[in-house]
Amino acid sequence: MISDCMSEARDLNRAWQAALGQLQVELQPHNYNTWLKGTRPLGFEGETVIVESTVALGLEWLNERLAFVVQRALSYAMDRDLRVRFVPRGTGGVSSESAPGGPDEPPARPRPRTVAGNLNCAYTFDRYVEAEGNRLAFRSCAGLLAGDEHHFNPIVVFGPPGMGKTHLLHAMACGAADAGWAVACFSAEEFTNRFMGAVRRSEVETFQACVRSVRLLVIDDLQYVATRKGTQDELVHTIDAVTNSGGYVAVGSERHPMDLDLPQRLATRLTGGLVAEVAPFQRAERRAFIERLCNERRAAFPAWVVERIAALEAPSVRLLQGAVNVALHLGRCELLDVARLDAELVRIAVSEGRSTPSLAGVLESVARHFGTTGAELVGRSRTAAVTQARSVAAAALRARGCSLAETAAALGGRDRSTVKQLADRGAALAATEPRLQALLAAG
Repeated sequence: MISDCMSEARDLNRAWQAALGQLQVELQPHNYNTWLKGTRPLGFEGETVIVESTVALGLEWLNERLAFVVQRALSYAMDRDLRVRFVPRGTGGVSSESAPGGPDEPPARPRPRTVAGNLNCAYTFDRYVEAEGNRLAFRSCAGLLAGDEHHFNPIVVFGPPGMGKTHLLHAMACGAADAGWAVACFSAEEFTNRFMGAVRRSEVETFQACVRSVRLLVIDDLQYVATRKGTQDELVHTIDAVTNSGGYVAVGSERHPMDLDLPQRLATRLTGGLVAEVAPFQRAERRAFIERLCNERRAAFPAWVVERIAALEAPSVRLLQGAVNVALHLGRCELLDVARLDAELVRIAVSEGRSTPSLAGVLESVARHFGTTGAELVGRSRTAAVTQARSVAAAALRARGCSLAETAAALGGRDRSTVKQLADRGAALAATEPRLQALLAAG
């Protein structure tokens, strides 16, 4: 039996070398060198020859597109009808049930992770906070991996920066890779750079074979390709190749595809599946998110801290994380009080790139007009001059798009109802005095 197996292995190796010699003549040198050079047969599984590939990526393309040509050459060399299946290097070869003397049940082998690009598997669906504004996107991404028969393809997740789009995309990509799918996960910038690098090195076919053969293609930050025609064309063909072979596409963008400067052929392909917006948390959802972060970090806040951070109408998840980090640091330094926390929340909101002007600049202009100081505006003085100045400051901040929570924080952490009354009073004062109207307009 052992000598029979050795003879079969020698015959298979000789036939494989003969098949490779034939294929080296038939195929273009680039394709042969990329896909077949250095391959070796591992053995039989029934009438299928298992072949170890030298490439880790593009195996689905190799098995679907090139295996037919290879098995024709090998069948001729062996003088019998055979099939061929390529496997990654180091995955073990034929199953133990085909090996002489093997057990009845072959041991389970871990499925190889075939990934092009970079994944951050710290992002998981379990750690994603589902809320009303992200539910459609979250359930669509999770449902694709769960085998939801009502899934859409492609899936486009869009919304402002810091809303958790990348979290969803990487959670999906990591789950797919763990399930044994071939995955390509790139930012649009990385996709562009790799494509252009392949063009410069005359390796476009290799790049295309890699990214077009995957079962899941993930592209983040789509807005990056809005002015890059070459990348747009390549992306169109890549999406077609993946979806036409039964694969899936998921895309993240800061804006709806129809609102980007994309060619119609790309925009319509992306919007032909599901386009899901990711919107900011509501106040109760912000509170739940803050409490979850605290639990993860084994920390606890007084109720007033949670409420103050949750009151901030955060435009992004990153802003909330930053606010929690500041509060934690203040607490560890024994500096956590209302005034300091409110001042930090205002700084975070401004540094996040909001469309509002410098809050400090607005307060300074108002204080200068009334002959008072910024410290008095945010303090507790109730003199007539300071109260009037504070009212106009509240109106000026509101006129520039600040929320009640942000205005309250900027004015020393007052209640939002108090700030609303101040802003109404300041607007009424400005309506009777042209100089104040100009102040509200210019800040």
